[in-house]
Amino acid sequence: MPFDYVVVGGGTAGAVVASRLTEDPKVSVLLLEAGPENNSYWSKVPLGFAKILFKPKYMWLDWKTQPDTSLGGKTYALPHGKVLGGSSSINGLVHVRGNPGDYNAWAEAGATGWDYHSVLSYFKKSEQDHRGQTEFHGGSGPFKVELARWKNPLADAFVEAAQQALGIARNEDFNRDQIEGAGYWDLATWNGVRSSTENTYLRNARKRPNLHIITEATVTKIGLEGKQATSVTYRRDGKLSTASARREIVLSAGALHTPQLLQVSGIGPGQRLQDLGIPVVHDLPGVGENLMDHAQYGVKFTTSSPDTFNKKVGNWFTQGFQGIKYYLLPRNGPINIGASLAGAFLKTDPKATEPDLQLHFLPFMPGEKGWDLANFSGFRLGMYQGRPLSRGHAHITSPSVDDSPDFIFNHLSHEADQQVAVAGMRAAMKIAANMPAKFNIKQLEPGLNINDNELLNYIKETTDTAFHFAGTTRMGSDDQAVVDPELRVHGIKGLRVVDASVMPSQITANINPAVLMIGERGADLIKADARNKY
Repeated sequence: MPFDYVVVGGGTAGAVVASRLTEDPKVSVLLLEAGPENNSYWSKVPLGFAKILFKPKYMWLDWKTQPDTSLGGKTYALPHGKVLGGSSSINGLVHVRGNPGDYNAWAEAGATGWDYHSVLSYFKKSEQDHRGQTEFHGGSGPFKVELARWKNPLADAFVEAAQQALGIARNEDFNRDQIEGAGYWDLATWNGVRSSTENTYLRNARKRPNLHIITEATVTKIGLEGKQATSVTYRRDGKLSTASARREIVLSAGALHTPQLLQVSGIGPGQRLQDLGIPVVHDLPGVGENLMDHAQYGVKFTTSSPDTFNKKVGNWFTQGFQGIKYYLLPRNGPINIGASLAGAFLKTDPKATEPDLQLHFLPFMPGEKGWDLANFSGFRLGMYQGRPLSRGHAHITSPSVDDSPDFIFNHLSHEADQQVAVAGMRAAMKIAANMPAKFNIKQLEPGLNINDNELLNYIKETTDTAFHFAGTTRMGSDDQAVVDPELRVHGIKGLRVVDASVMPSQITANINPAVLMIGERGADLIKADARNKY
């Protein structure tokens, strides 16, 4: 049966688009999601993502980078959500939008209408904020946001030391026009329960008869008649099916999968597609280019403080008792936060007009496996540059979506990115040195007395992804842009991209709030187009 719209991907953006489009009862929408229903108990508990983060049922786990020469040939995994709600169902929950300048940079790069003033209303539209309706916040949107519920003396000491050491103010609201400062994060939780697009947007929307959701459905190809997108082929339980769209197909499969799906369907760099035996429908060289992420690095510390996961929670990963205790009773303990409790936005260059680094206070020390807890009390000050200049690519390796593309990020390949990284690490060390002596804080890694070259080498050796993949179908009007500012794929009718892959440059923040905004504005653009045509 044909639908008006087929949305590929039920993650952060796709769930928003499907929900908003079906507000019109005369419009039919099919939402296809490669992962399962979001039925895990641990996807509701804020820190429960640690229990499902490496489960193949809910995560894409078999993709990794190619050796990255900028990091000495290092490779690393690229886990990302494969479940209704996508990464909003399994991410670290920190809810910050970034600098106003991040979005103004999009507009300056050719994404007309995506400046901060224009997108602020969509941030507010998506949000039910604990502060209520204000100049910068929404009070009645679907996606619920509250302040971190667990407060403790060690986190307080970090916030105070950041102010003293760096000369920045305390910030009680990072989601306004001034983000510099230190404080506790806003989190994508409400009454201690995770907010995801599955339980905030889709839960009510799926009661509508005009929304059809099929899970565990992997889209393998976009069907095209000439340069008009008309259908998608998807696989479920080993069987191939076709879904037709009368109006549009919307790709919301994320920055790793969306460019792959375009390329295997014949939309992308012509010569590369020909070399793989894929008939070229439209030569669009920017597909799969401009791959961005936040390279994540940091400093590790031991402490005598009991206010770390290592001491408060212990081995709850396997025993579960503390997880149930902290979650079911006051819902204000360590299980009720995300990966980061507090943090800061700061300028690594005093001449900068806005912060260029996000710093996270992470109240735990991982064990040898990386996802377990060490048997001693510790914390990390992790960080990443706001708008890194380093870029990579996502190139398909075969005509099949089952084969991983070649992913190269070129993290820290740009000299300016390296300078920010070194300055950020020095700032973190300075903050820890200003925390009270009663916490007996000792720097574990890197060493205390290393020069900048040695520090940069340490950063490159230990850098990993922050899971903020973006940019691979960049919007703009130049020859390398893949979608226009209305998110329509250049040269193809009836095909739009609405996800993180349209971002021209990174933002100075965790990207999930920005992807929510892209979903909201993308849905509005689709509706406006329909009003003019139908």
